[in-house]
Amino acid sequence: MRTWVRGHPVVAYAVLAYAFSWAWWIPMIVRGEIVRPGVGWPTHLPGLMGPALAAVVVTALADGGPGLRDLWSRWTRWRVGWAWWLLVLGTAALAVLGLVVPLVLGDPVPEVAAFGRYSGIAEIGLLGVTAVALLVNGVGEEAGWRGFAADRLLDRHGLRTTALIVAAVWGGWHLPLFWVNESFRTFGLLAVGWAVGLVAGSIVLTWIYRGSGRSVLLVAAWHTAFNLTSATEGTGDLVAPLTSVLVIVGAIWVLRHEATAPERHGSRTR
Repeated sequence: MRTWVRGHPVVAYAVLAYAFSWAWWIPMIVRGEIVRPGVGWPTHLPGLMGPALAAVVVTALADGGPGLRDLWSRWTRWRVGWAWWLLVLGTAALAVLGLVVPLVLGDPVPEVAAFGRYSGIAEIGLLGVTAVALLVNGVGEEAGWRGFAADRLLDRHGLRTTALIVAAVWGGWHLPLFWVNESFRTFGLLAVGWAVGLVAGSIVLTWIYRGSGRSVLLVAAWHTAFNLTSATEGTGDLVAPLTSVLVIVGAIWVLRHEATAPERHGSRTR
């Protein structure tokens, strides 16, 4: 088993990520449970930790103690340059438009508490929701999708190929949430837009991850900032699509930049 995992680490990771996450979500589907914003139970959050757990297990089998120490160093890498952290803050700041635009248009202004109503998390205040989302949604996902899958693929492929491979597997991993998560259940044809946004997000996150010296903490923070501007009741029907459009534009810029730059892979920052 260990020999096979060492020879196919990304495949082993993907299988375990699906297994760990779906082991929580599939029973929820069977029981007919629906996750709603601001409600702490039932919740899909434990399933979001599947990618991080899979990354730890496969790293332990493939690389042992040195690999786990390297993984931890990337999970906690925060010295990445102030410009990257400004990108996170700028993304999070888009949520303020949920207050500004209604004021300008004379529409009802959402209460501040609405910005802390997040699927699967009880109303524990904006700071509390942010902390939980960072740990579970941010680190729980990014420790695996960027911190393991993209990290390994970047050693052999360019950014575009890496991002598209991860996007395909990452998108499939979300499938049970279309039955479990109330917001996913309402997508309908908008699921196509969600898929486009996920691919764009994979490109941007891979670019941030590589450019920051492979910091899982940074991509987890950006992922959390994006979700808080697009997945709370306070941001409503305006900020979420605007944020998604900006991410798609960002992904197009990254791809155009990559097309004019030489392929960069195989240079890990340790």
